[in-house]
Amino acid sequence: MILNKPKKQKEPNQEVKKVILQLFNSKKFNEAKKEIYIQIIKYPNSSILFNILGAVFAEQNQLDEAVKNYKKSITINPKYAQAYNNLGTALQKLKKINDAVDCYKKALSLKEDFAEAYNNMGNVMRDLGKSKDALPYIEKAIKINPNFPEAYLNLGSANEEIGSLKAALENYKKAIEIKPDYAEAHNSIALVLVVFTNFDEAISMFKKAI
Repeated sequence: MILNKPKKQKEPNQEVKKVILQLFNSKKFNEAKKEIYIQIIKYPNSSILFNILGAVFAEQNQLDEAVKNYKKSITINPKYAQAYNNLGTALQKLKKINDAVDCYKKALSLKEDFAEAYNNMGNVMRDLGKSKDALPYIEKAIKINPNFPEAYLNLGSANEEIGSLKAALENYKKAIEIKPDYAEAHNSIALVLVVFTNFDEAISMFKKAI
C-alpha cells in the first residue's frame, strides 16, 4: 500500500503573516525583512512572502529589488492581483509607464472590484498627461470604496489639471473628511484657495498641512 505524502504548506499561517504585517505597518522594515527571510526558508514558494518583501524594498526606495520580488511572487502565483498592482506601482516610480499600465490592467482583469488598481490606473493616466481619461478610473475606485481618501486626492488633482477647480476643491475636502490628518490634501486645498484669492483660509490650510 502506497501512502500519499501530505502536501507541503506553501504559505505561512495567519499568525506569521500578522507579525510581518505589523512590523511593516510600524515601518520596522529591517525587522520585517529578517522575519520574511526566516519564513522564506520554510516556505520558498510563498507568493505572499515575496509580495510583502517587494513592498518592504519599495518602502526603502530600493525599487529594482522590489520589482524582482514582485515578479517572483507573480511567477509563483500568476493570478495574484495585488502583486501585479504593486509591481505596477514600482514600475511607475521607475518611469516605466507602459509596463505599469500593463500591470494595472492585468490586476483589474484578475480582480474587477480592485479599487486601488483603478486609482493607480487613474494616476498613471495623469502621468501620461491624460487627466481627462484618468477621471473614469478614479471615479470607479471611489464607487467601489467610498472611503478612499487617496482616490479623492487623486481625483481632485485630475480635476485641477483639466481646470475644474471647484470640483478639485470638493474632492480635496472629501479626502480630509475621511482622513483629517491628510497633509497632502490640506496643502492641495490651500493651493486652490490661493488661486481663488482666499488667502486667509489658504494660510490656515498651509499651517494644517505643516
